[in-house]
Amino acid sequence: MSPAVSGPAVVVLPTGDRVVVGAGTGTHAPLTMEQVPGGSDAFASVQIGGDRYVIPSEAAPYVGRSLDLSLFDVTKPAASASGPSTRIPVRLSFAAGITPTAPAGVTVTSVSGQSATGYLTPDSGKAFAQALRDSIKADLAAGRRAGTGPLVSGLTSMATPGAGTTTPVQPHYPLHILQVNTLDGTGAPSDVPIVLVNTDNARAFAAQLRSGQGVARVAVPAGDYAAFSYDAVFNAQADTVRLNIVTQDGITVPATGAVPAVTIDERTATSPVTFTTQRPSSEEAGYVTVGRQDVSGVGLSLTELALGPMSIYVSPESEPAIGSLAYIVNWVGVSPATAASTYRYNLAVVSDQISANQAYAPADDSLATLHHTLNLDPAYGSLQAEVGSGFDARYGPITFLLLVSGTSTTEYLTGGLRWFSTMSPPGEAYIVLSDDAKRYDAGQTDTRTWAYAPEAPNFGTHPAPAPGNAFGCQACTGAGNMTVTPGMLGDRHPDTEGVDFGADGTAQLYWNGQLVSSDTNRYGYNLTNVPPGPATVRAVFDYDRTATGITQSTKTHTDVTIPYSGRTDPSMTLPAGVDCPPADAADTPSVPCQILPALTLNYQLNGLDAQNTSHSPIQNLVLHAGHLSYGGVGSRARIDSAQVSASFDNGATWQDVRTHGFDGTYAAHWANTATGSPVQLRVTATDCLGGSITQTIANPYTVG
Repeated sequence: MSPAVSGPAVVVLPTGDRVVVGAGTGTHAPLTMEQVPGGSDAFASVQIGGDRYVIPSEAAPYVGRSLDLSLFDVTKPAASASGPSTRIPVRLSFAAGITPTAPAGVTVTSVSGQSATGYLTPDSGKAFAQALRDSIKADLAAGRRAGTGPLVSGLTSMATPGAGTTTPVQPHYPLHILQVNTLDGTGAPSDVPIVLVNTDNARAFAAQLRSGQGVARVAVPAGDYAAFSYDAVFNAQADTVRLNIVTQDGITVPATGAVPAVTIDERTATSPVTFTTQRPSSEEAGYVTVGRQDVSGVGLSLTELALGPMSIYVSPESEPAIGSLAYIVNWVGVSPATAASTYRYNLAVVSDQISANQAYAPADDSLATLHHTLNLDPAYGSLQAEVGSGFDARYGPITFLLLVSGTSTTEYLTGGLRWFSTMSPPGEAYIVLSDDAKRYDAGQTDTRTWAYAPEAPNFGTHPAPAPGNAFGCQACTGAGNMTVTPGMLGDRHPDTEGVDFGADGTAQLYWNGQLVSSDTNRYGYNLTNVPPGPATVRAVFDYDRTATGITQSTKTHTDVTIPYSGRTDPSMTLPAGVDCPPADAADTPSVPCQILPALTLNYQLNGLDAQNTSHSPIQNLVLHAGHLSYGGVGSRARIDSAQVSASFDNGATWQDVRTHGFDGTYAAHWANTATGSPVQLRVTATDCLGGSITQTIANPYTVG
């Protein structure tokens, strides 16, 4: 049995941009993009096989030339670490006779001949990004196409260590040379990335290429193909001003005879994606995804996304004759700065073809309304939080975190889709809270309050049917593996879960009373090769969040014991669509997953204001103790007991609070002491299976 990290992860790109990658594999892993001052203004995301790549626009002209695609893989780093990268390792190669020189932002640690190794950091990545922009500026000033000049003298390749060192796959089909010609918006030969997929069988061929001087040649099996190209247009300041996606379907590579060349012409990207809204708004973010599947539903996708106002142009494409096409658009528009209350439009299009008319004007009666309110720690002062919503799409949802003025905002969402929302507190780049995906119908109105105290680790109860939430099952077993992830942050909503990637802490995992693993800064475990038969699993998590400067829910201690029967129970089968990390770890995502009977706590503190401050002399709590569940599936074992205790001297002494109730629902109250005095809460609950949970929270709210 081997424990490994579990859950979502922050991946830092070589440019210093951050991407939060949720649970899931390949096409289904949700991405959260954040507006970062000085960060990239646009990205391309490519999903090929089981890996997803996120490429900042200033890096795109160099990918496939001096920059290797491996540098922008977010899937492998997300699988190996949960916290933000402190170092981004790189391998550099230089032309013969050139003395290796570090690009801006790269620290070289060793040099051997024409090769060097080194690393970037999240901060130094900003210098690397600026060097890319400066090189683009120089190219444009010299009348060259962006990215054609040298990034660093003699640099032939910058890649992730180990990339390209695996044994080449031997072809199982006769191969034929396909030539793809590429033209830019003026009709001149272009150098652009090309995504090519076999639409008869995507497993036979699916890859990204790059044209050089307008030509790309590749050896492929005979069959039917589709191709996409993507390109960014820059102004003289290296700002991205336009993104082009060109599709070319119906490509045939015959088994015998000459293979006709294919031309991808950016002049066919004639359709700008635009939205007109009823209330005044300006474009703030958006993306366009083109996905192409073979006849069995396997394929790849290409996404162009923008953080800021930008022009995205696409070429029209009809519904394909072989396989299927998925066309997905998300557009976010924000209210004017002079608006009395802030609002935003979060609009979506889902289609099986790309129409020539990409001008959308959704009617009011086609939208749902979602009001976000934020309960913010007093330490944040006037800093702005970030909120965003994304809809459940075939190729994994993408959420844009955008600044909120004040403590509330309203989103108008395209009705009829399943949306989930995400919130990040002010200045906290590594804290992300998310809810379950929920269908919002046209005309529906809903309200969500974020970060209502206390923020404490939990498993949660998730009422939404599949697909469930962004982070996958937190306590499940399947394919001989197990996941136990109680370190997710929750608030008063039972389906809220999130991560504080910047928290300090320790974690321990016990199997039948024996310590299996003891770690720092971990919030969950994936266990592989779980022994057969019943067992008792115990997880202990201690988190210290004081380094972030917050004053509420600063330290938590969670100790949970889960009885594992070792047997299959059909009534505990995880609903389809909720990601199952144990099955993913075995690369068998279709294997049924079983929900474990893990106890979870939900706190309903009454009377707190928007800063989670209580002004009442008596504090009331409604406590719900239950079991992890998804879509109503989960343990229904009886809750035997619950006890609330309070401390007013930083945990030196504890007072049991009268706790009334039974079978999972309890009420408790206590006296708030003198203004500003600290409070600590401790809750213990047990069930009839022998499961238990004890949780201690320092400063769960502020006494005012």
